[in-house]
Amino acid sequence: MVEFADDQAVVVQTGGDVDALRSEAAVTMTIGEATSIPVPTVLAGGVAGEVAYMISELVRGDDLHERFASLDTVRRREIARAFGQYLGEVHAAATFGSFGDVEPTGEEWAADEWPTETGVSALAVHEHTEPVAWIRDYGRAALDRLPPAFDAVAARIRRRLDEAAADAVRDAAGRASEPVLFPWDLRPGNALVDEGGVAAVLDWESPMVAPAALAVAKVEYLVVDWYLDDPSAERAAFRAGYETVRRSPDIDPLSRALAIADSAVDSTGTVTNPMYPELDREAAISFHRTALARTR
Repeated sequence: MVEFADDQAVVVQTGGDVDALRSEAAVTMTIGEATSIPVPTVLAGGVAGEVAYMISELVRGDDLHERFASLDTVRRREIARAFGQYLGEVHAAATFGSFGDVEPTGEEWAADEWPTETGVSALAVHEHTEPVAWIRDYGRAALDRLPPAFDAVAARIRRRLDEAAADAVRDAAGRASEPVLFPWDLRPGNALVDEGGVAAVLDWESPMVAPAALAVAKVEYLVVDWYLDDPSAERAAFRAGYETVRRSPDIDPLSRALAIADSAVDSTGTVTNPMYPELDREAAISFHRTALARTR
């Protein structure tokens, strides 16, 4: 964060992975343009030397991760509903021809200074991947990160992935799943809240296109299951919010299992910690294992 004498402040992100930050900038702008989701305004972005940068407005608010479980019931359900609506809006904003990583296209995105306005039409899948191959790669990567404590349940899911991967890329009627933008880290931990509700949703990094069922299952786990012993009311609110925008996909057991497995361990192999206050490692393993066991 950089603060100026006139009390204005901005957030400056830098990194050596130019493609990653460029894609995050493009998706952040697209979400702000095509949906009602509150996102920080991107003020500038580009490449200086070999380092990418993005400058965006500072949005003030409380970390929703620390507040969500302690909110009163009505407000918590309102926020769960809002997240469902947000995801529905993301999915309604654009569909794609295949699954894979997303990047912005056009000469302006190859320049040292990036645009500060863009739309859905600028986004494209970087490399076409056949649907079954994509879901197998995604699933195997998630399962391979799980530590030995998950071996038994991971083996069952791996067998299902090998035998029936097509289930996760087709709907209940056997039609190919619609490829939609997958905000894989859309969760309270990446949101700020104020008295009016959600003030901003942050961190649209590493965007990808995936089956709608996988995307809904993952965000539902991160928003609803993550914080509460009995999330049934919040789950209903989340799904109702999604349904205000578009019909919710049927979520098959394999998609739900892969969504949970991918959420259980981060990119470094560290087990993630649900709840707030956060569970310790052993309790977190038990939490995720129990959730995976329910996906039979």
